[in-house]
Amino acid sequence: MDQPRAHLVPGPTNIPTLLRDRYATTYYGSGDLYEECAATYQSCCARLARLVNFPSESGSIVILPGEGMVALWGGLKSVIPWPFDASGHPVTGNKYKVLCVGNGVYGDGMYDMVKSLRYPNIDVELIASPWDAPIQVDKALAKIREWKPDLITACHCDTPTGALNSEAVKAIGEVAAEVGALYYVDIVSAVGACPVDFAAWNIDIGLIGSQKVFSCEPSLAMITVSNKAWKQIEKVAYTGYDALLPFKTIAKCSDFPYTPLWSALDALDIQLKAMYGDKNENAQAVYDAHAEAAAHCREAVKKMGLKLWWSDELEWMNSPSVTAVHVPANTTWKELDAKLRKRGVIFGGSYGETANALFRIGHMGSQVDRDTLDYALKVLEDTIKEL
Repeated sequence: MDQPRAHLVPGPTNIPTLLRDRYATTYYGSGDLYEECAATYQSCCARLARLVNFPSESGSIVILPGEGMVALWGGLKSVIPWPFDASGHPVTGNKYKVLCVGNGVYGDGMYDMVKSLRYPNIDVELIASPWDAPIQVDKALAKIREWKPDLITACHCDTPTGALNSEAVKAIGEVAAEVGALYYVDIVSAVGACPVDFAAWNIDIGLIGSQKVFSCEPSLAMITVSNKAWKQIEKVAYTGYDALLPFKTIAKCSDFPYTPLWSALDALDIQLKAMYGDKNENAQAVYDAHAEAAAHCREAVKKMGLKLWWSDELEWMNSPSVTAVHVPANTTWKELDAKLRKRGVIFGGSYGETANALFRIGHMGSQVDRDTLDYALKVLEDTIKEL
């Protein structure tokens, strides 16, 4: 298909020319037969660890082939105990308690994911906040201290509303560590656009995707796994395609449990170095660029008379990687989207209860390009005037 003039869907983002040229000129054999592939895998893990502050003594990183949802599913199934023992008999004893905390599609959706496993040995509860409000941190912390769950889930940036929950994620992590719970956090859509600190936030299972800020294909799911989480993973011993356990140690090419996606690993390694520097020395400049693009976008949107989803006293909730905007009252998202597409601009819609209430402008990774962003905003302004 033809590439639009401005593709600003908040992920997947456009693949940089650097990577497209690399794909066209590089031979990738079967990665499980070449030590260069294992070296690239290890390089990606090291770069990611520096970016999110995940020291090697804290645990290790797993990189699975597949879109970011592979990380979410693989992480859950790797730590939640199977309800039957090796002989097929039901496991007895206390139920495995899971507390999901959310204020949007993905945060709340983890509750649905856990429920869909239909394990009779799971007791799962949800602390749900309105999708236009911050996470109810006090309520979540009180529940954690009182109920003492085995696993807590949260979402750092709930992309469908552009909610950034950094402070909530940090506060929940402190109490998760206090009660000994594993802490599982979807951090896919803002990691790399703003500072994150997995060590300080006590994240045991951190879920990352390649297609957002890193601007690679939707081909890799990266998971940080703490030593505490590895103990539970080894106990559960799940070994399906999305399992984390088979990837615990990838020191040489023969350690891969199945054929790795070498081209995607190579692209991620190149892109991490190109964006953040060989030793993460350019990270702050990348964060600044995202903050500037976000501020520029939001100021332009407000000048058009449109309302941000996170506005006024809640404007601090906006992510540096995506801006959510109320659909104007005199149109629908379907109508607005069609008009924008005719002019070569593609924004993102939303999902669930916000499906027709807002649209989203991505400014993550390769989308932090002022010419592209300004073109899209001018088209949006002209289209709004014509409604």
